[in-house]
Amino acid sequence: MHMLTLACLAALPLGFATCALAGDGTDTPADGGTPPMATPASTPGGWQMAFNAGAQSDYLFRGISQTNHRPSGFAGLDLSWDGAWYAGTWTSNVDFSPSGDTRTRQEIDLYGGWRPTLAGVNLDLGYIYYDYLHQPSHLRESYAETYLRGSHAFGATSLGAAAYYSPNFPGSSSHALYGEVNLTHAFNATWSASAAVGRQSIADGATRNDGSLARFAYNTWNVGATWAINDHTSLDLRYWDTNTHDTGSIYRSRLVMGVKATF
Repeated sequence: MHMLTLACLAALPLGFATCALAGDGTDTPADGGTPPMATPASTPGGWQMAFNAGAQSDYLFRGISQTNHRPSGFAGLDLSWDGAWYAGTWTSNVDFSPSGDTRTRQEIDLYGGWRPTLAGVNLDLGYIYYDYLHQPSHLRESYAETYLRGSHAFGATSLGAAAYYSPNFPGSSSHALYGEVNLTHAFNATWSASAAVGRQSIADGATRNDGSLARFAYNTWNVGATWAINDHTSLDLRYWDTNTHDTGSIYRSRLVMGVKATF
């Protein structure tokens, strides 16, 4: 499930910047980072173990391609206790060459958290560390986030919100915040649709060579449909986009198809 950034704003002193991001917590084929929100009915007591694996035409996170608009393969392992406490790991190939990093090729996420239910709201409080193998010594890409998510079901429709905070975000500013609202509707046991709108920002901007200030802040959104082929396999088709901002043109609209298996 899910994550967040790399090689971000490193090029701003040169007059421009690109940014690569890791996975996030949406229940789409590449769930890099945090696992999907769970409902009490779907979380039996005792220890539970689950695996997931899949592939997709592009690995996008918060509107940014993690694979330079090429396909990705991913896999993950999740452990949970009594449906409330959980820990896991997730990995995917990455390609950050648009940001000048031609070495990093693999992302590995480690995470854990607590999922209580309060007044009918399913909460998720957790921590995730995004690590990248063979990252350049001069470019720090690995970082951590804490997050708080919540969702409430209104029949077949679920409304959610999330906030992610990083104290060591890559780039010229160490603090970063991402906020999101999302909506999911299950038409039946096989088909569902979902959409999300979020905003990524950092605490401070960066100064270009000409003295102007570039700010890394943008809005992102996605909408898509998921088909549950069977109890273990799903197919997702999703449209991603962002608004314009100082970090360049790599945040363009993209249609992504992916397949995910859980067992």
